[in-house]
Amino acid sequence: MNRATQRTRMICLIGIDGSGKTTHAQKILLRLRKCGKKCKYVWFGTPYFFSYPFMALCRVLSLTEVHHLLDEVTSSEHKYYKNKPIALIWPWVQFLDLAIFVILKIYMPLWHGFIVVCDRFIYDVLVALMVDIGDERLHKKLVGLLMLKLEPNLNVVFLLDANETVAFRRKHDLSNLNYLIRRRRNYHLIANQLHIPIVNAELPFSLVHKELIKQLNCACR
Repeated sequence: MNRATQRTRMICLIGIDGSGKTTHAQKILLRLRKCGKKCKYVWFGTPYFFSYPFMALCRVLSLTEVHHLLDEVTSSEHKYYKNKPIALIWPWVQFLDLAIFVILKIYMPLWHGFIVVCDRFIYDVLVALMVDIGDERLHKKLVGLLMLKLEPNLNVVFLLDANETVAFRRKHDLSNLNYLIRRRRNYHLIANQLHIPIVNAELPFSLVHKELIKQLNCACR
């Protein structure tokens, strides 16, 4: 490990479903452990605490579309952009939940000396919100900026980027291709504006992982 890696407290992999985040995150975790590092894997899905009653209301208002997929799997699509008051309130409700989630899932392990390997993070929540309320400038507004302020220091973030059709073939629990198209566009928007490195996740797994390790500088010496 070089000094830059030793200072790193958190490694985040973000991107659309099917980009390989989980597999790469778990392999990075194993590599760190082999190097003697105290680390923890965290799957950072969309946080739901205060959001549950809000989502129930939106379901009653027919602002949520439920897709029934194969093997009794369902997928929900929020269309909160159809109701302006709902679209204004929803990001703030998610911000409250996000703050709780970050403290419990991220800061608690960091305070105990763990390096956190995070599968999804605040950026993924922002991308989902941008689609839910139809606002591609959300990350520049007050609520989006406050969400980004929750991010700890000394972390490394990579966007694993894969073409929508490639990612769609890898996943079997997605309702339609448009779901990925809108999200991928927003990931690129955030990554370009916040200078997040983009890694081509369409390459063979070994090459993608080699590139991640190279950029992380965490190969065991």
